[in-house]
Amino acid sequence: MTNAQYLIEITEQNLNETLQLSEQSPLVIVFYAPSHQTSLEFTALLQRYAEQYQGQFVLAKVNCEKEQMIAAQFRIQALPTTYLFKAGQALDAFQGSLDEQTLQQRLAIILPKEEEIKFMQALALLETENYQEALPLLKEAWEISDKRNSDIALLYAETYIAMKKVEPAQDILNQIPLQDRDNRWQGLQAQIDLLIQAADTPEIQQLQKDFAQSPSPVLALKLAVQLHQANRDEEALSLLFTLLKNDLNAANGEVKQQFLSILSAIGQNDPITAKYRRLLYSLLY
Repeated sequence: MTNAQYLIEITEQNLNETLQLSEQSPLVIVFYAPSHQTSLEFTALLQRYAEQYQGQFVLAKVNCEKEQMIAAQFRIQALPTTYLFKAGQALDAFQGSLDEQTLQQRLAIILPKEEEIKFMQALALLETENYQEALPLLKEAWEISDKRNSDIALLYAETYIAMKKVEPAQDILNQIPLQDRDNRWQGLQAQIDLLIQAADTPEIQQLQKDFAQSPSPVLALKLAVQLHQANRDEEALSLLFTLLKNDLNAANGEVKQQFLSILSAIGQNDPITAKYRRLLYSLLY
């Protein structure tokens, strides 16, 4: 959003159009007069905030010396007077100038929460299938909401599913409260089930059978590679970690090297990475 889009001078011609903007974006209307210094200074402060928040709210200014009909319509009796709109409704109004701290507190009722901002940023990235950059934003948004915002959690899980990463997606879905497990949750769970079926290849099944009969590091390495290629990373890491607990130098260090290679491949943003790095460090130190 450019400056021109979130800074508006209200006239009788664009008043209704400006008020309708509040249905899509938070709107602040400030009434001022060029001859009234206090109102000018407060309007300048609001403009700085509008620029700082980069379009998180629209600032509409009414010059009461030019637009006396609008001032009369709003029954303005003191300058400055400020209205705060959201979702088409006036949520707050106050007369006079406010200090910055108080102004921030008043604006908080219309501004998006931090998790909402990160959620919208992630949505924009997902439109171009930029999953890697969207994931940390969704993780932060969900944690900021204390893992209570199920809309964020569902998109977070959906992003992992799009990347064919079943385990972290399933972990997220499992944390969503029962009352929020709606049709969308059921649909994502069905997608995970299909991915699991597709990932259970004949090669993996045979290696699992062979490993169960003869649990050697060589077979474990082959099975871990197949599991990783099928995006079953936690199974692969768990298998290798079982060997590392008994011998950090298993298969002349190849087990540890493969373990680290899988961690590197799945990336820092995956919660599985943090979990298994901690487990490895517990053996090293």
